[in-house]
Amino acid sequence: MHTRMSKLSVSVLIASLLFGTIGIVFGIGPRIQAGLAAQLAGPSLSIPLKIPAEPNSTVTIPVQFAANGSQISSAVFGIDYDETWLSYDSSVPNSIVFNLPPDFVGSCTPDTADVNGELKCFIMDPVVPLASLPNSVVLSVILRTKNPSSPTEARVGFSQDSPPPSFGDNQGQSVPGSTIDGSVQIGEEVAPTLTPWQYLPVVLRNFLIIPSITPSPSATVTPTGTVSPTPTNTPPGCPDLIGNGGFEKNSDWEIMNTEYWAEYSEEQAHNGNRSMRTGIIKTRENIYSYSSARQMVTIPSNADSAELTLWIYQISEDVYAPHTLPRLTLGVPFGNEPFSSDFQYILILDSSDNLIDVLFNELGNARAWKEKVFDLSSYAGWTIQLEFGTYNTGLGDVSAMYVDDVSLEVCR
Repeated sequence: MHTRMSKLSVSVLIASLLFGTIGIVFGIGPRIQAGLAAQLAGPSLSIPLKIPAEPNSTVTIPVQFAANGSQISSAVFGIDYDETWLSYDSSVPNSIVFNLPPDFVGSCTPDTADVNGELKCFIMDPVVPLASLPNSVVLSVILRTKNPSSPTEARVGFSQDSPPPSFGDNQGQSVPGSTIDGSVQIGEEVAPTLTPWQYLPVVLRNFLIIPSITPSPSATVTPTGTVSPTPTNTPPGCPDLIGNGGFEKNSDWEIMNTEYWAEYSEEQAHNGNRSMRTGIIKTRENIYSYSSARQMVTIPSNADSAELTLWIYQISEDVYAPHTLPRLTLGVPFGNEPFSSDFQYILILDSSDNLIDVLFNELGNARAWKEKVFDLSSYAGWTIQLEFGTYNTGLGDVSAMYVDDVSLEVCR
C-alpha cells in the first residue's frame, strides 16, 4: 500500500527547490500571460480591484484561484505591491495565511531586493499521487497602508518575472494560465463635481431633443385599474441556477445558525406568497446577531454572461441614528466580527466560506420592493455562495431585509 510522505518532512526540500529545480521536478515553467485572459479556459490567479483601506492601517489582500477546468497541483507566483503606499510587515499577526486542502503546502518569502516590493510564493502538493487545487481564496496577505494626502489607488498584482507565474497539473505537466492584478483604495473616493456645461447633454436629452414617442403596449389595463405586466421569460440557453428563488418551498437555501435566524416569511412578498426575512422586525427582540441565508452554485467556465437579479425590501429604525457602514474584510470567513452599526448586505463567498465580493452593503428603510442586478460573469468556472442578510448590533433600534425572486441567469 502506498503511504504519502509527511508534509513537514519535505518542507526543507521545498524551500531549497522553490525557485531553482522546482520547475523541472513539477513541470512548472513557461511565462503566464496576465490580464483578462483569466476569464478564458485555463487556471488563473486574481486579486480584487479597489480593496477598501484606511490610511496608516492594514488591509487584507485575498489571492483567488480558479481552475477553469484544469487539474492544478502546483503554482509559483510573485505578488508585487506599490511600495509608495503599501508595505509588508512580518511582525503583523497572521500576515500570511494559506487556505489549502490537507494535501497541499504553501509558502511566501519577502524579496527585500525588489524595489517594487514583492513576495515570492508557491503552492503545491509535494507527494504523488498529486491532488487538485479547488477554486477558492488560497492565500491572504496583510499589508500596511501609508498616508497619502488624498484618496489613492495602489496597485497589488502579480510579477511577470522573478518568478513568472506558473502552473503544473496533477500529471506533472506545465499548464498555460493567467493572472489578473488588483489594487487597494486608500481613503474614500470623492465623487467628481460636474461643472455647469457638463450638465448640458443631460438637459438636451431630457428637454430638447427627445421627440414625443407613443410607447408600444407592454401592459393590459383591466377594468379595475390593475396593471398586468407582460411576463418576462428566461432567454433560450440561459438557465436559472438558483433553486427556489421565490422561497415558496422550504428547500435549497441554507439558513445560517445565528443568534437570530432568518426565516421563510409571509409578511412580505414581491411575487407569490412568501419571501425570506433576514434581521429583526420587533424592537423588543433586539439582540446582537447576523441573520442570513445562502445558496451555493457553480457557474460554468464557458458562460458568456451570468446575471444575478433579486428584489429586496429594507426596514430599519436605526437608519435615523448616526451610523458608519462597516468595511468588510475580503479573503476571510464572514459572520464573526462585531460592528458598531446595523447594515443589510448581499455577498459572494467562495466554497470555503471566505468573503470574496461585497455586492451590496447598505442601511435602508425604503419599505418598498427594489430590484438589484449584478454581473457575476467574472466568476465563470467558480463554485460560489450567494449570501444575503442583515446585521443587528443589539443596541438601540432594529433592522431587517426581505428578499424575493432571486435568479442567476447564465447564458452560454
